[in-house]
Amino acid sequence: MIDQQINLYQERFREKRLLLSAKQFGSLLVIMLMGIGGWSSLLQTELDHASQQNLVIKANQEKIIDELNSASAELARLLADSRIDQKIAGLSREISARKKVLSFVDANQFGSGQGFSPYLVALSSLDVSNVWLDEIVLGENYVRLRGSALSADLIPEYFNRFSEEASFQGHRFHIFEIDRDNASSWKVDFEIATEEKIDE
Repeated sequence: MIDQQINLYQERFREKRLLLSAKQFGSLLVIMLMGIGGWSSLLQTELDHASQQNLVIKANQEKIIDELNSASAELARLLADSRIDQKIAGLSREISARKKVLSFVDANQFGSGQGFSPYLVALSSLDVSNVWLDEIVLGENYVRLRGSALSADLIPEYFNRFSEEASFQGHRFHIFEIDRDNASSWKVDFEIATEEKIDE
């Protein structure tokens, strides 16, 4: 009979413990793959969103460029349009003519020796709010005034002040009209004139 002793505490007889079992490793691998897939999906969504924003930005840039090109073309057309220069020249001539007329009136070179200055001074002193003159025609024996007022009841007040001016006393006014145009109903137009007209 053979008697042999075996030491069961040797390293080779101890139970081997694995850090992860095959099942656990498989589960962990599945979780990692799902995480990577979700992250990839999120990145793809953000990439698609960024691509859409880029397309919108490019479209806006192209629209702005088109508007700038249109504005530049319109500016070039306006600069090349000679009608603006002609209009400016016409306005310059008109301003020059008005300055000459004013200088003549100021120098009393029209009508009688007294000129129109007393009439103009008298008209400028008539201060009635919301009443204004659009046309003044003065001659040696003729006066015509056309104007407007915001309210019809202001016109009698204006002409009461008008008749008090010494320069207009002695003139007999035979024409007095008040009218309201439908196209500009916010104002009332009036005209007053002496009977004799000057030669035009």
